[in-house]
Amino acid sequence: MDVLKRVNRELNQEMRKQVDLIYSAAAIAFARYWDKGWGPERIRRIFDKTLETWNECGATNQISMIQMLENESGIELRIPNMDKGWRELAYLNAQIDMGQMSVAQMIYMRQRQKKWIGAMLMACLFLSLHRKYGFGKDRLVRLMGQIYEIETEYNFDRKKLVAACRTEAGVNLQHKFGG
Repeated sequence: MDVLKRVNRELNQEMRKQVDLIYSAAAIAFARYWDKGWGPERIRRIFDKTLETWNECGATNQISMIQMLENESGIELRIPNMDKGWRELAYLNAQIDMGQMSVAQMIYMRQRQKKWIGAMLMACLFLSLHRKYGFGKDRLVRLMGQIYEIETEYNFDRKKLVAACRTEAGVNLQHKFGG
């Protein structure tokens, strides 16, 4: 199999996994801890908004989702066990002309992005909440803690989280990210 195709497939698989984990936990958090206005329809609307935000970022490759979140809300997302933030990583903070990249550069970039895909999806969700509902730093940090707590409660088990999302929040996730 072509290495670039394999790396792209692995990135998409990781994206689907992270969407299930993060968005299921977020839906459960809204159903459990937030006011009654966060029913299944509102949760689905914010997930639709995240797709618009994701596509906005991906349309230009001029700014990463993580940078967009920080610019607009003041929150800098990092990933555990990583000593570098988005500023130190070219594939998260630079204009990238994908057409000018060699296959080796593209493979390297995709492998590195795989480690950051969860943070990018979280940034997308948070940016959408910030834009659509005016969530500020305090509410976003609170939600981040709730998401992590719920992921931990379900031992990061993707299938159990998706099932709980359906039963607790009334939301059936549909994959719209990553092709």
